[in-house]
Amino acid sequence: MHKKQSIKLLVLGIDAALPDLLKKFKKEGSIPNLAKLMDNGFFSRVITTFPPLTAAAWAAIVTGAGPGTCGIPSLMVKLAGEELNMWHTSFDKRMLEAETLWEAENKVGRCTALINWPVTWPKGIENVNNGIQIASSLNPPFRFFYMPLWDIASSSLFSSDSYACNQVPGRAVVVNLEQAIDWIGLPKSKFSAKQFQIEVPPVYAKGVKYNVTIVSDNGQGYNKIIICRDKDASKAVTVLREKEWSDWIEENFINKDGELKRGRFRFYVPELTKDVKHFRLFASAINTAEDYTFPVNLKEKIIKTAGTYMEVDDPWAYMDGWVELDTYIDQLQQHVNWWSNTTKYVLENEDKDSVFSWVGVIDHIQHVLYGGIDPKSKHYKKEDAPKWMNYIRRVYQQVDEGVGNILKAVNLDETLIVVVSDHGFSSIEWNPYLKLLLKKAGLLSYTLNPQTGEMIVDWSKTKCFPLEPCHAHIFINLKGREPRGIVEPEDYEKVQQEIIEALMDIKDPETDECIVDLALKKQQAGTLGIFESKCYDRIGDVLFALKPEYMANPFVYQAVVKYFDGTERKIANIEEFEPAVITKNFTGAHLALPWDNTMHASLILTGAEIKPIERKQPVNIIDIAPTISKILGIPVPKDAEGNSLDEIVNKVKKRENN
Repeated sequence: MHKKQSIKLLVLGIDAALPDLLKKFKKEGSIPNLAKLMDNGFFSRVITTFPPLTAAAWAAIVTGAGPGTCGIPSLMVKLAGEELNMWHTSFDKRMLEAETLWEAENKVGRCTALINWPVTWPKGIENVNNGIQIASSLNPPFRFFYMPLWDIASSSLFSSDSYACNQVPGRAVVVNLEQAIDWIGLPKSKFSAKQFQIEVPPVYAKGVKYNVTIVSDNGQGYNKIIICRDKDASKAVTVLREKEWSDWIEENFINKDGELKRGRFRFYVPELTKDVKHFRLFASAINTAEDYTFPVNLKEKIIKTAGTYMEVDDPWAYMDGWVELDTYIDQLQQHVNWWSNTTKYVLENEDKDSVFSWVGVIDHIQHVLYGGIDPKSKHYKKEDAPKWMNYIRRVYQQVDEGVGNILKAVNLDETLIVVVSDHGFSSIEWNPYLKLLLKKAGLLSYTLNPQTGEMIVDWSKTKCFPLEPCHAHIFINLKGREPRGIVEPEDYEKVQQEIIEALMDIKDPETDECIVDLALKKQQAGTLGIFESKCYDRIGDVLFALKPEYMANPFVYQAVVKYFDGTERKIANIEEFEPAVITKNFTGAHLALPWDNTMHASLILTGAEIKPIERKQPVNIIDIAPTISKILGIPVPKDAEGNSLDEIVNKVKKRENN
């Protein structure tokens, strides 16, 4: 029989894989590989963290510790003593204060591989002997914040027409065509060649300049885009027709910090009309071409096996109208292929006791389309729902095929397989401007720079400030604790109550119903699974959850007032809510209370002689790490707050002892 420490471990982190959709697609026969794991193992819904956000949840999964202990309270982290509007990405391993499963198993001589695992940037394996790490996730695809871990810059568009541009402004560039002059080697054409010049990327990082010409070599209209460093078509970087992608192009860039970085990107032509009145030239995000593995010599092996590492996909290129939805789905397939082939390579070529491997594509397609499949959402139309569901199904199928590829390298008799997700999903209908609403309540004071739109906070009149990006935590500007605190310590609880009342006064713009599900004082955080521990100072003074239909917008935008005489002036936007529009904004999110059924994550445990069972009641996310530890016979991570699921552990032990 197995010795406990001889059991291999494979953890497949499938971000936002929903239990109800897994069961639906399993019943349909759409996901045969995941269905086999579900049928032959333990399957359960999972109650996630508060708030039910990616970094907080993945940290809890591998440590067994909640936010007050592990130090990951949300998408961002505010450290004690820093300005209230200063934050750190929660995907930084240096923010994580709790011991992980791989650190615990290292104590008994086991070694680990991490593949794109969240909250491990820049190095999550550095203290683990003989461990390996390949990249780390995640740069969330937000329009609110661009937070690259590995990427040098986001994508860009060069086009004949004006397009929306979320995330980093200035990435959508309108170009004017001119007659092509001084070119060498252009093909003969019935129509005169056109030219323009671009810089990739146009903003955020210092880019590379390219000369572009559009030509006709078939006598039927403009049909080809030639991209060159110099005006020599014989030395083109790439030549593309409509709907064609270039190969990966590798260049040097200067990043936003002034550092020289090597990066890779690709061009794509979504549109090129024969009369050249309308064209779009898309440049993908600039992925790192530098070292992203430990040890370093793994990088070239992974590139040869799985191709270029892409930190994050690009839903905003679709939602801003730059590329088609099918193009975005194809991009997700590329991410799945990289994940699947990289994981399979590690399993076949690196003798590691445990492998943790993560993929995020299901989360991202659900952010875009979830409102279209949710019958409770105003975005839902019965006639369109099958179309949106089919796109989501396709991504689940992509992941399922990836799982099947990975399982080819796994001995199911000797491996504990854990398939786990981190949170659920609900639809979004409105984005309340939380900072504006706090200002109207007299709790936050700011002005906007008329040139840049930057928010300038008046700390002398500000009682509180939300943790970016305005999810779950609000900090009081407390005198003696915050650098520019104004609230006297004796008024602390009074201001807490003022914040709670202001939150509960926020009403839906159409129904006039309260949009806040819960708002409570930090002293009551234990009811949300946030316990007073070593990272309690990272927890907000007031905690709140919006109802499922809402996600806060962290910005206050500028608006333009136009007068009859043609003059105009800029003012701070006075809208309290921004509507979510399907295919234009996120219509899916995961910010509701974690015990809401829509927020439940998924857990599959199979192999290591685990018998099939579907649990009737959800497990707690902090119970996963202790359960894995007990099955493997390794120390439970020292900071774990959860308990092992003895219904599984005891049965495994009993069979091992027989």
